[in-house]
Order: sequence, then structure tokens, then C-alpha cells
Amino acid sequence: MTKKVSIIVPVYNVEQYLERCIKSITNQTYKNIEIILVNDGSTDSSLQICKTYESDSRFIIVDKRNGGLSDARNAGLKVASGDYVAFIDSDDFIRDEMIKTMLESAEKNDADICACDMEYLFDDGHINFASGGDFTIGSVIKEPTLVRINNSACNKLFKKEMFDDIQFPVGVYYEDLATIPILLYKAKCVTKVNEAYYVYYQRSGSIAHTANKKIFEIYDAIDGCINYVKKHGNEKAVLNELEHFYVIHGLDLTTIRIKDFDDKTLREEYLIQNMNELNKRYSEWKKDIFYKTAGIKKKFIYTMLSRGKVKTVLKIYDK
Repeated sequence: MTKKVSIIVPVYNVEQYLERCIKSITNQTYKNIEIILVNDGSTDSSLQICKTYESDSRFIIVDKRNGGLSDARNAGLKVASGDYVAFIDSDDFIRDEMIKTMLESAEKNDADICACDMEYLFDDGHINFASGGDFTIGSVIKEPTLVRINNSACNKLFKKEMFDDIQFPVGVYYEDLATIPILLYKAKCVTKVNEAYYVYYQRSGSIAHTANKKIFEIYDAIDGCINYVKKHGNEKAVLNELEHFYVIHGLDLTTIRIKDFDDKTLREEYLIQNMNELNKRYSEWKKDIFYKTAGIKKKFIYTMLSRGKVKTVLKIYDK
């Protein structure tokens, strides 16, 4: 294989983890790579660490004002010269065979995207497996359920041309959910390698437990994917799969996120607003298969939420 792979690493205040990330990329068994480090206005020593690699011809250092993860990824895409592109978050790391194996799969099948499994590494050292999807090869048009595989940008290898008309949305939460399903929909072929090559580090003190109204942007992300499909094919089966996101991400995951807020006094308000958003975007959610097939406890929680019984729901969670 001679195809070049551009690996884009957004960097923001990760001095403690950056060397580990970079080392995992330079240790790749596939060598025809360029490594684009995008310093996104770091205020710690991250930029200085990036600059220590300037003499290595494989590296491109981009130094920019802070604009967030999406803006940094988009800046990396502008300078990327590879045939394929991968995104690695700078506090995570990858296994040595990741690029080689995924590129082999993509090239063998002329795939636009190749996915792999992931591992979630926690501060206490324990690891959780996260599937990149239960499939080997396919396309969303022929197998619409593929649009619902893990929506992380980081466990995937993309043909660079996939981003010719797509950028990550800047300044919003859920940039991956707003982008990856669209790219999967665009892809003529998607493949999967059954190895957990990407290690996602779960840092303590995450903003995931902080109350912020931007969590409701999850509905905008879903709406954006649905609107893209409506404009570029309007396949009913694909739209039906995307509608499931309202229950999977909007109802289930957002509710769980709210119940884990550090500030417990805000949970009732947020649960009520979340149900208002869900009813506004997907009024038929009780007919959705993911609601109908939920377990007894989840079904009861969903029912209580639909009736505005948020205190009851929080009592159940807090047990």
C-alpha cells in the first residue's frame, strides 16, 4: 500500500497526555502518514510539546486561536494532503496496527469508511469495551441500520474526499452525532475490523456531569442528519433509522446525563425541558421500536417522564 494517511490531532490543554498520544501515532506500523497537530489556543505547555516535533517531516503544526474541537478538526482538514484521514483526540491513544489494518480493509473493499472497536480507559485503570458496530461490510442505502453504528469520528478511517462538502459544526455540542451519520449515509461502502484499536481515555472532572443547556443541541444534531437525507435521497428506511436517535440519544442518553448532574437542584428543570424538546421534535416517540422494546424499568421511567413525574424518576435513579 502506498496511500497516504493524514492523522489530525486537535490539541487543547493536554500537556499531561499529549506525548502518549503522539507516541502511539509515531509507533504505527504503517509509515506513510502525516501527523497534523492543531493547537487550539492552549494555555498550558501543549504548543511547546507540539513544536518539539517540527523537525520531523511527518509533522505539520497548526497554531490557531481557540475555536473548539470541530474548528480544530476543520483546520486540520484544510492542510491535510492524504488520501485518507483519521481523527485522534489528544488525550486518547491508538494501538500500533490501527492504521495499517484499517487501511488494508478500506483498500481491499474500496470502502469510503472503515471502523474499528474501541476501549474506554478509566482513571482507576479499568477498561470497558465499546463496539464499533456488528457488521463486516455494507452500505447505509442497502442496510439502513448501519447509520446507527458508534458515531465517534475517532474510531474510523475516512477517504479524504468524503469531507469535500462536509465540515464538523463549530461551536456546538455533539459534533460527531451531527456529522458521522451523514458521512455513513454518503459512503458507498463501509467496512469494519473487529479489533479495539482506539483507546478513549475517560478523564475525571468531565464536563459530562455539568449542567449546561447546550445538551439540548442533541436534537439539532439529529434534525441536521434527517434534513441532509431528505435533501439527498429522502430514503424512508434511512429516515426511520435516524428517527430512532430521538429515543436512543434524546430520551435515553440525555436523561441519564441529567440524572448524573453534580448540581442535583437543576435536574427536575432539565428533565422537563428535555421532554418538551423530545415531544416537539418527535411527537410519535411512544410508537418507536426502541421505546416499545425497552426493559420494564426503563419503560416505567419513560412513562413517568411522559407524565411529568420527574420527582418519581429521580427517586428511582437515586436509589
